[in-house]
Parts: sequence; C-alpha cells; structure tokens
Amino acid sequence: MFATFFRPHLGWFVGGTVFAVLTSLFATGYAFILGVLGDRLQATFGAEGAGDTSWIIWVAAAIVGLSIGRALTLYLMTVANNTGVQRALVDIQDRQFNALTHGDYARLSGDASGGFVSRFINDVNSIRDAGLRFANNFTKSVVTVLAMLGLMLWTDWQLTLLLLVVYPIAFGPVIRLGERIRKRSKQAQKQIGEVTSLLSEGFQSARVVKAYGLEAYQGERAKRGFVERSRLFLKVLTDRAAVDPILEVTGGIALAGILGFAAWRISEGAATLGDLLRIIGALAIASPELRALGTLNAVAQEGGAAADRVFDIVDAEPSVSDAADAKALGTVKGAVAFDNVTFAYPDGTTALNGLSFDVKPGETVAIVGASGAGKSTIFNLLLRLYDVSGGAVLVDKLDIRTVQSGALRRAIALVSQDTALFDDTVRANIALGKLNASDDEIEAAAKTANAYEFVKELPGGFEAPVGEMGRNLSGGQRQRVALARAVLRDAGILLLDEATSALDAESEAKIQDALASYAKDRTTLIVAHRLSTVRSADRIIVMEAGTCVEEGDHDALMAQGGVYKRLVDLQLS
Repeated sequence: MFATFFRPHLGWFVGGTVFAVLTSLFATGYAFILGVLGDRLQATFGAEGAGDTSWIIWVAAAIVGLSIGRALTLYLMTVANNTGVQRALVDIQDRQFNALTHGDYARLSGDASGGFVSRFINDVNSIRDAGLRFANNFTKSVVTVLAMLGLMLWTDWQLTLLLLVVYPIAFGPVIRLGERIRKRSKQAQKQIGEVTSLLSEGFQSARVVKAYGLEAYQGERAKRGFVERSRLFLKVLTDRAAVDPILEVTGGIALAGILGFAAWRISEGAATLGDLLRIIGALAIASPELRALGTLNAVAQEGGAAADRVFDIVDAEPSVSDAADAKALGTVKGAVAFDNVTFAYPDGTTALNGLSFDVKPGETVAIVGASGAGKSTIFNLLLRLYDVSGGAVLVDKLDIRTVQSGALRRAIALVSQDTALFDDTVRANIALGKLNASDDEIEAAAKTANAYEFVKELPGGFEAPVGEMGRNLSGGQRQRVALARAVLRDAGILLLDEATSALDAESEAKIQDALASYAKDRTTLIVAHRLSTVRSADRIIVMEAGTCVEEGDHDALMAQGGVYKRLVDLQLS
C-alpha cells in the first residue's frame, strides 16, 4: 500500500539515494585520509628523525574538500527525500479523507470524531517521521557501513572479521524491541484519539460545563486521559531508550578488541599506524550509522503501527455503494414510497419494522411519534446513508439501490435540527446548496428562508464569517441559513427534520408561509413535534415501534382519539 502513494514521487527518492551514496563516499574518504595521515606521520617522525612535512597542507586541504562535498550532498539528499515524503503524505491524507467522506455514513456516525482527527494528525505525523528517517538514513547508513566494511577488509581483513563477529550479536535484542514498540505504539496512538475526542467534547460543551459547575469533573476526566497517554508513551520511550545502550556496549566491546588486537599486530610488524587509524576512523564513521539503523527499526515499527490505523480507513470497503449498472436519475417528480421496510442499525438496534407508506409528488407529509419511533431513520434511508435490511425505498417508483447515489442526493434537500455550518462566510454556507449559484440566487434563497434581514445587519452582511459550526450566529439564525441552503438547492424532495425547532414563533410563522409557497410543487417530508408545523401538512403519518400505526390529516386523526391525539394532548398539557 505504501508503494501506491510513494511511487508517483519516485524521482525525488532516486535523487535522494544518489546524494546519499555520494555522502557515504565522502565519509569513506575521511577514513582513507586518516590512514594516509598515520603512514605519513610514521614515515616523517620515525626512527630517522623529522622529514619533509609539506604533505600536511595537502592532507588538510583534502579533509576540507571532503567536508564541503559531504555537507552539500547531505543537504541535497535531505531536501530531495523530504520533498518526496511530504508529497506522498499529502496523497495519503487526501485518500484517507476521501475514503471517509465517500465511505459509509455508519462509520462516521459510529466513531468519535477525535479518533479520526488523531489519524489525520498524530498517525500521519508518525508515518512522516518514519518516512523521513528511513529515506534520509537508510541508504546513507547502509552504503556508509558497507563502504567502511570494504575499506577495513582492504586494510586488515583479520581485524574486520573480529568486528563481524561482535556487532551482529546486538541486533537480535534490537529487532525484538522494535516488535514490542510497534504493538505499544498502536495502543498509544489509539488512546491519543480518545484524548482528542475528550478535549473536543469539553471545549464544545463549555456552556454546559460552566452552567453545571463541571470544571472539576471535566478536569479529572482530562487528567485520567493525560495520565494514560503518558503511561503508554513512557512504555514506548522506555523500549526505544534501550536501543542505544545495547549498541553502545557492543561498540565499546568492539573498540576494545580492535585496539588490543591492533596493538599486538603493530608490535609484530604485521600492521602500521596508518592501518590502525584507518580502521579506527572507519569504525568511528560506521558506528553512528549502525546505531541509526538500530533505532530506525524502532521508528519504522511506530510508523507501521500508525500506518495500520490509517490504512484501516483507506482499505475499508463501503457497505453502501452504487451498483455497477446504477441508473442515472433524471428530473425527479417526487413520488416517495417505503415498501415493507425493515432496518436495524449496525449495533443491532431495530429502527423500522415493516414500514409502508406512499407520498405523492408535491404532497406535504408530516411524520410524528415518540422519540425512538424511527422518524429520523426514514430520512437516513431515503438519503441512502444506510441500506434497508428488508423491503425497498422507492423514488419515482425506482428502488434507490438501483440509481446513482449522487444523483439521488442532488434531488433531495435536507434541513435538520442540528444545523451544519462551516467556518466560512454566510454567503459561502448558503451557496453549498448550489455551488455555482449567483449572488442574486443566494440572496433570494435567504429571503425565502427569512434570513435576508438579519444577514444584512451582520458586520459584513453576506460576507460575515459564521465561525466554527456557526458559533457566531444564534440557533435560530443558523437554522435559517440552513433553510436558505435547502431553498437554493431547488430539489424535488425537501426533508425538514425539526427544522424550525430553534425559531421563535414569529420567525417560524414567516418561514411556514415561505415554505408553503416554496413547497407547492415539490414533495416535502417533515419530522416535527410542534403542532403548528404538523397540522398544516396534507397528511400525517404516526409512528410507533418502527411502523405506521395511524395516517390521515390533523382533524381526522384527532377524531380517531388514538396515538396522535395522545401526543397532541401531551404537548398542549
């Protein structure tokens, strides 16, 4: 899966690899120069006494040249790899967001939003860190270690064999630590999502927290989350901290062995001072790279744990999707039918139980019932946010499972009790109903929804920012903006889910008049508790336990003296 996102940016990584090889070769030059320096020193200041020292300036110049070359290639390697990783991460986040927004509504509504935010920020950051460390260190470290190994074999193969026996012993524990880090990182990253949700919930509910004096309660909840997060990350950090000491001890043992063995070989005349300096220089250059490779395993395991969570979203197959032969939906007349529909939510809760009703084009039908009767589920199924468990939902006599879901939803306008406004201007929020709408169309829709006057009084008018989730507007103002958006959509079917619940009586009366004219030639389904909203409907469907128990207009249902009359009496009382 990683290859899918990184392959389009392969050119950057190829460039980074080339510069990594050059960086390693310049580092090899350091060790080679140290050997030359040792041999020259031995020859110049040996038993014969001091000799020509003009070579020192050339050695110094070579070291400066190597350092400049290594610095330049190291910079270019880092820039190339960082660019490739960052561009790949943009693709991953884009794919992840689209997988969520185009995927099942059940997943979005069933999981805490903080968990998804954590995957976009914390998990992607872990992938980025692992990607950058791998891209910048792996090739450079591997090539450097191999180059140093080759130089040491060429200088003294017996000393090199001693190293090859000691160092591999350290990597067994390092690999096992990496596997443990991956498991614990996954737990820690999941817990970050829970903390993110808790914080978001606390900040958005600030009014209730203040009103009920829940500051201490919220503080304790947050502290428990912070403590648990600290505990999990401390385990990860403790495992990660063990990597460097293991490699440090191994390096110390190797160095002690080399120095002792080299001193013996020099005393026997089998090696020179230059050989010893070359080996020590190569070991000094290779040791940090070996350590980087050891810690890279731990970082890669953390990144892998984060990737597992990200690709859980990307790879998920939606349960609600268009069939290969889904039909295009032309101009909708507005006939709606539920034919013996049964439905249970993913958690097993039964919402509808053999529900059947028909709505004629242009008819206004109200749906009433106690909480949990299944009213809002009707809208969810009509929008095909879920598929029915049994029976069928039809629009213009077509089973909505056989038509393109995008076309179906373009034929429907929804206004719900929980208004969804985005952190943009009033104009932009209304225009979401029709993205290419003109200013005149937007303002006309605002007038129909009784929003025009209050919008014009805002600082900036239609360009006034509504704030996050519309926090700059009152509840009634938010609903009128949402109504304007629905009016602008000019859809054949209008769904009003407690759409006027936050309005005062005067504003509601004005909107009812406007909607009466607007809804004249379109099908309107209303979920509402207010009698003033319900009684003007052409027909009222009364629900109980997920099915229709009564049906008729207001006067007929009141005369029956059944469930509807009981609901009305309870409201009036």
